[in-house]
Amino acid sequence: MSARPGLCGGHQAHWCPYRDQQLRFGVVLRCCALGDRVTEDVTFLIDRRPVILLESTCSRLSEEQFLPVEDAHPLRRIARILEKHIVLLNRSYFHGDQNMKHMIKVFRFLAICTISVAFATLSIASAQVYTSIDKPQVLSNAVANGPIHFDVSSPLSAALLTAPAQQGDRVTHAPIQPKLFQLRGALQSNVGAAGGALQPLIGSPISATLGLSFEGVGMADLALHNCSALLGFHVAPPDTNAAVGDTQVVQWVNLCYAVFDKSTGATILGPIAGNAFWQGFGGPCETSNDGDPIIQWDKSNHRWLAAQNVFSPPYMTCIAVSQTADATGSYYRYAFPQPGFPDYPKWGLTRSVYYQTQNIFDPILVFGVNVCAYDGKSMLKGSSKAMQVCIFDNSNGTFFDDSMLPADDDSDSGPTNREVLLGSIDNFFPGDTHVYEYVFDVNFGNPAKSTLAGVNGSMPISVPAFNLAFCSGQFRITDCVKQPGTIYQLDTLGDRLMYRLAHFDERGTQHFLVTHSVNNTTAVAARWYEFRAQGLGTTSLSLYQSGQTPDDGEYRWMGSVAMDKMGDIAIGYSRSSAASGDYPSIYYAGQTAGDPLGTTEAEALIKQGSGSQTDTVDRWGDYSSMALDGADSCTFWHTNEYYPVTAGFRWDTWLASLKFPNCR
Repeated sequence: MSARPGLCGGHQAHWCPYRDQQLRFGVVLRCCALGDRVTEDVTFLIDRRPVILLESTCSRLSEEQFLPVEDAHPLRRIARILEKHIVLLNRSYFHGDQNMKHMIKVFRFLAICTISVAFATLSIASAQVYTSIDKPQVLSNAVANGPIHFDVSSPLSAALLTAPAQQGDRVTHAPIQPKLFQLRGALQSNVGAAGGALQPLIGSPISATLGLSFEGVGMADLALHNCSALLGFHVAPPDTNAAVGDTQVVQWVNLCYAVFDKSTGATILGPIAGNAFWQGFGGPCETSNDGDPIIQWDKSNHRWLAAQNVFSPPYMTCIAVSQTADATGSYYRYAFPQPGFPDYPKWGLTRSVYYQTQNIFDPILVFGVNVCAYDGKSMLKGSSKAMQVCIFDNSNGTFFDDSMLPADDDSDSGPTNREVLLGSIDNFFPGDTHVYEYVFDVNFGNPAKSTLAGVNGSMPISVPAFNLAFCSGQFRITDCVKQPGTIYQLDTLGDRLMYRLAHFDERGTQHFLVTHSVNNTTAVAARWYEFRAQGLGTTSLSLYQSGQTPDDGEYRWMGSVAMDKMGDIAIGYSRSSAASGDYPSIYYAGQTAGDPLGTTEAEALIKQGSGSQTDTVDRWGDYSSMALDGADSCTFWHTNEYYPVTAGFRWDTWLASLKFPNCR
């Protein structure tokens, strides 16, 4: 892929992402939006086929289409013009029209460029915190959809394996930071802001001990489960997550998954490309393998759920629900629509409803969060009439709400159609004293009665003050984590709560656990919270306790947290510093039930890294995971990444079980 940038009116070109490349093409749309004339043509290639945006085209659009129109921003008119020229028919994509597929890729390129420019030129409305509102703001604009496509797969164990020629290195798309420009400006005027409040620590090592511990799927050339050999290229970062079933552990990373024996760690299947879940399904679910994967275990129904979004038009969510507890067997497969670029999808499972959130970026919608519920009962039966009900939240125009996590049930607490979500910690710099709650009440029988409460930050939960894990990074304001022997600093993803929002019901007391990265006085810390609500199905959350890792010059980030049935808390994360030999490594800490509230026991090592990550646009990962084994509700499984040598695109992953001694 190549691009020759046009020039106009002295405006600086903007870098615009397309898959793993960075193309200086945003300048053309910027010129159009401002009514300027492009002084030369722009030619670029997609799939080795030329696409040309002529100077005359841009001039014509500017002159004919961008006359003043009340309440219409030029960027939105650009998007409408593009849509007129490229008609996206979701269902027809499954019939394999190659010309249409090429046009869709072109539209995707243009749309993402438009998004990039939109966030460079549109100011975000000033955020307001509604800390004194008695009644939360509520949305009731639900949209119901049936599946675009449905079928039943052959067993995954029969998936075809290929070994293509090596094609180089690729970076998956970085999560778009909704408040990037607002916070970047604040950061530049507040460099050196004081760190967040310190949290009490316990000097003794954490009492939980490691059990089974083994290598997962990796991109290192000598990795035991080498994904790059299957794909034909190296990719970064891994976006590591795993789930544990009755007898198996499934790990899914960018862009492969594998199935392991829970008792021995032996490989049962894989690595296999992630889109093998939809092999033979047709359409972009089968042909795309875009990353941001999620693998989940439905503890109530003993089934697997695999999900991956499609990041090119027609945007959609691809879901595979296993027919049995065997992850290598057959799946019910679904494709459901999404209204725009569905970034950073996250999932929370309950007994009868599966919940999903994603930040939506679209040239017309501009920005919002699509909060979706899926009829789990019907999907578990393999019904082609299973329904998706979504509410699009743009915070009533303020764009306050973003990056929500739906609660993921670890305790089989019974059916409920009211889902708790948390998010939106990125509205203020240097930080906030709140985490924001939302409640999604879905009604599949009458979708119009579905509601989303807490809109526009109207259900704040008070927490100790924190500072976002921001700095003056090389590529992003979150590129803060130092490593030994290199100038490259790693992305903290400090603008959002980290996956998962773990939920555990203990005899009617609802526990909600979540973590995020914060600045302390010397580096970056992992901050964790336990919120509580009294009564089954109760959704009025309050902070019970919060803890934080030490302020000792070490960078701790990419955390994930959960609670066992005895109330023990385990948090896993990455740790690094610039000190010699202190390579990014995998650690865990937490709190034993009975410890003083807010205390965090001293950490213990899971896997020592042997190298630093270089030259991958500082992308360490989008999430890790701490999963609780539903078979005993005592054993935690953490998976995360590390580097066996200093390199770029040569990461490996590790899986480890751990357990507190008092949980039986």
